[in-house]
Amino acid sequence: MSASWNPSASSSGGLGDSLGNLFSTTGNSNNTNPDNGDDIESQSLMGGVNVSLASMRSSLESQLPQRVMGMNYQQRFQVFCICLLLSAVFFALGFFVGIPMLTIRPQKFALSFTCGSITFMSSFAILKGPYEHLQSMIAYDRIHFTVLYVGSMLMTLYLTFTVGGAQGYILVLAASALQLMALMWYLVTFLPG
Repeated sequence: MSASWNPSASSSGGLGDSLGNLFSTTGNSNNTNPDNGDDIESQSLMGGVNVSLASMRSSLESQLPQRVMGMNYQQRFQVFCICLLLSAVFFALGFFVGIPMLTIRPQKFALSFTCGSITFMSSFAILKGPYEHLQSMIAYDRIHFTVLYVGSMLMTLYLTFTVGGAQGYILVLAASALQLMALMWYLVTFLPG
């Protein structure tokens, strides 16, 4: 008898199991005959190019460290997704709550945006490993970015909490703009593609 999908069995695990199952391979050998092309994982994805999900997963996992902070790749990917989602929440707060209040209190935008930047950077540090991510950030060709980005985040936080009045208003806006430009630079230089 062939295996069928059971919705009650797959819904009990929650987000962790569903993300974990995204990269797991099934061991059902009844439907995996490489000679007749019935294997779902090895069917053509782009005009005759056979790429299996398992080979893509193993290729990605081989490029990243096996265990980081006691977590395997699937656990790190789950934490990566959570941190990325949390950074999106902070960025949304910054843009939907902070920008309307920008003329009155730019600190609301600056604090939300800085927290979003920190969680965004943390998500990639968890996925690659903190040491490897730090090594890539302080590489010779990226050290300028690192100094600018981390400096702008620290400057934004410092100005947000210490300097007030009209001078603080202008300085917080300038530091936030510098941080925004540095984040765009990060997206252009660090992400592949």
